[in-house]
Amino acid sequence: MPYPAAAQFLRTAIPDIVRSYQSALRAVRSPLATRKEAWPKCRDQAQAIVEDCVTALMGEQPSPPAEARRYSHLVGVDRATQGIAVAESVRAVDILWSAMQPAVRSAVSCEAAARRTAALLVISTAFRASSGSRLYAGAVGYDAAPPPLPEEPAEEEARSDASGETPVQSAACAGLSQRERQVLERVARAMTNSQIARDLGIETATVKRHLNNIYAKLQAESRIDAINKAYGRR
Repeated sequence: MPYPAAAQFLRTAIPDIVRSYQSALRAVRSPLATRKEAWPKCRDQAQAIVEDCVTALMGEQPSPPAEARRYSHLVGVDRATQGIAVAESVRAVDILWSAMQPAVRSAVSCEAAARRTAALLVISTAFRASSGSRLYAGAVGYDAAPPPLPEEPAEEEARSDASGETPVQSAACAGLSQRERQVLERVARAMTNSQIARDLGIETATVKRHLNNIYAKLQAESRIDAINKAYGRR
């Protein structure tokens, strides 16, 4: 069932959504907004996700999935090359959904009262499908990218952890062991289990055991879910 009034409002609101999204990313100092080379692709992805929601409201099919996956894969390669952790992409999805809320509420209110709940469900379902497929394709892109050049750590960061590890700044991670934190940090860099094992000098089976412990402690269902809970609410 199409919802043309809601679709029209949401499409008109896209520029405002993108501005709010960029401001929210900057507020949390996300490199997706603070780095000039990262923001254009981040903006394009956000616009495409909202457009997919508009298309769903019209009762039509979104942009060709293969095309969206291909572009998202390239975005993942680009972000990995820049040294931007995949956790930033996960966090950005939550921020985009929050930035959309005023426009979503107004768009839904354009429909008759009896149709508003269904219209909201269409938007939320389309958002999850569009953002989820793009996140997955982007994560695959990380594996295809060459490793980024190392950067000099800031003096404060260097003092914060003499071992060279970046601490996980999340209350949810308080129960993780040091080794589990090391594994999780490398997961956030989109490293595979075998790469993590080589980097830490342990067996791949040991990495898997640590991941299972991490999932249990964070109540996570997947690598992306664990990253989101560890880094997404910094």
